[in-house]
Amino acid sequence: MIKSLLVPVDSSAYSRSALEHALELGKLYQARVTGLYVLDVRYLEMPPYLDYSYAFEAVAPTLVPLDVLEKFRAKSERILNEFKESVEKAGLQCETRTEEGVPSQAIADIGDAYDLIIMGKRGEHARWGKELLGTTTEQVVRRAGTPVMLVEEQSRPVAKMFLMYDGSHSANHALKLAADIAQRTFASLNVLTVDDDAEAGAVVQNEAKSYLEAQGLKAGFVSEPGRAAKAALKVLEKEPADLLVAGMQGDSALHQLILGSTAEHLMRSVSLPVLLVP
Repeated sequence: MIKSLLVPVDSSAYSRSALEHALELGKLYQARVTGLYVLDVRYLEMPPYLDYSYAFEAVAPTLVPLDVLEKFRAKSERILNEFKESVEKAGLQCETRTEEGVPSQAIADIGDAYDLIIMGKRGEHARWGKELLGTTTEQVVRRAGTPVMLVEEQSRPVAKMFLMYDGSHSANHALKLAADIAQRTFASLNVLTVDDDAEAGAVVQNEAKSYLEAQGLKAGFVSEPGRAAKAALKVLEKEPADLLVAGMQGDSALHQLILGSTAEHLMRSVSLPVLLVP
């Protein structure tokens, strides 16, 4: 049951997309939505080029960091006020908070007290980076003890879901959450198992099938050999979906999902929202 959502915010399109997803789930679960803006304390130790207005102003270097921080405080207040207005307009309870710290650490630590973290795959400086996934996002997922939903730049309703399932403890948590969301959104659900041993894969899929049937849910089942990330991309190319759900740590091909190359490839390559469950 999801009753509290944490949405890290900034001025990016990814952040607005996260808010839209939060409103969709918030309405379904009647959940409280909290907007979080983290003032990055590392800016105090960085040069003023991070605020481009200083490129054309003669400002004493010793005064720049505190001045920049004040600008960020004003910016956070504006963004959070707009966030609160949108949430309350949707008829949901809203809280806002501003914290100082390293964003990834603050988001992950604060997120432990929530049922779900919803955030963009990238942030407001995405256009300046070369990576396909934001550094803060990756670090939040690595640290989080709460499910994390990573969203694309443009939001879309969840009508079709894919669950990557390998029978692990984490995958079973993902199975339960995926089933709950599917019941509330009326989205179709497909279960993907990746295993070179077809018989072993069938046994694992039967576990998921048994659980879903007990919940009154019908699902499609797909089995693929090979590596998990490549198999997911192959299946999603044939059958596009709106949300991919997976455990953060798993057995077999999904072992240590977040810490291994499988997760790196999956998170960077799948161009749809990904819900990762510990």
